[in-house]
Amino acid sequence: MEERFPMEGGGTLTLRQEGPRVHMEAERPPDGRGLYKVWLHGDQGGKLLLGTLVPENGALRLRRTLSVGALERAGCWPRFRAEAPLAFSFAARSGGTWYCEQHPERMVADPVLKAQMSGAMLCRKEGDGGFSLSAPFDAGRPVRLPSLFCLAGVERREGRLHMVWHFNGEGEPELPHKKEDSGQTNCQ
Repeated sequence: MEERFPMEGGGTLTLRQEGPRVHMEAERPPDGRGLYKVWLHGDQGGKLLLGTLVPENGALRLRRTLSVGALERAGCWPRFRAEAPLAFSFAARSGGTWYCEQHPERMVADPVLKAQMSGAMLCRKEGDGGFSLSAPFDAGRPVRLPSLFCLAGVERREGRLHMVWHFNGEGEPELPHKKEDSGQTNCQ
């Protein structure tokens, strides 16, 4: 039997249980605003990230199959609600537009930094010829660029903290600027 649930933030989550397995498909219309994540929130306080919606045949979709036991352990079975919040906005806060740079190591000059940049990072080109790199910050996980930890600014996007590093046009790290409007400074 298949059940459909509306997701907070837009779209629907379809469930089909086959014995001990639950097949889930989340779908929402694309709006060009950014990346959306799908979360389950159990009635008893559990929370489970299903993943990121990806473009497929004119919609944003995510398919997952989990065991009933895994959903129970996460506190998201049998009763839960689904949400699809905007996890990363494509809209620029300042400077250019953020995009996914597949090879950020090609942009920096220092060999130590090149070695720490395995995998894609968010990038924004700046008007002065420089650029910024960004990665989500989670206190429970290693920092993406540990050698530049003290040079990182912190920005909140859609409720999530991101570390942001600024580089000049030669790919060299720059000191963070004072945030005059908020009264915050970073590592100065």
